[in-house]
Amino acid sequence: MLTMNRTLDEKVSKVDRVYLTDSDLFNLERFANGFSLRAKTYNLLRDKADEITVKTLKLLAKQYPELVQKQLQRCKYDMANVMRYTSLSILRDDELFFRETLMDWLANIINSYQVAKECSTAYRLMQTVIDEVLPTECAAMVKPYSELAISTLLNA
Repeated sequence: MLTMNRTLDEKVSKVDRVYLTDSDLFNLERFANGFSLRAKTYNLLRDKADEITVKTLKLLAKQYPELVQKQLQRCKYDMANVMRYTSLSILRDDELFFRETLMDWLANIINSYQVAKECSTAYRLMQTVIDEVLPTECAAMVKPYSELAISTLLNA
């Protein structure tokens, strides 16, 4: 059974053998207390995804015009996935979900196209656009995911 939070996911499968620990309860309380900001960030990313993508691709085209011209649809698709999984991961408060469900796969795809450097630049630019478009507290929630995407692509 998949829940909105990894701690619950893990504990629900063992409910007949163990109670939640104080640490588990603390993490769930932190999850609940931060939910409104995570939901706000999720909604803004969902609603502004196209705007963020277009602005990012315009910036990327200035640095890599041939790449954007040849791979525009692939870039849009990948950026849309990164934003969707980022928003879900923020909502779940679960960086591991982002890493396991998207980044390992994306790094392999990007490496097969041999454009990891260019794509890491794209996600750096995307964070710049997000910093401009979203409120500061929401953009700050996205930043660890952007940094993870950038570092994964550069180190893959």
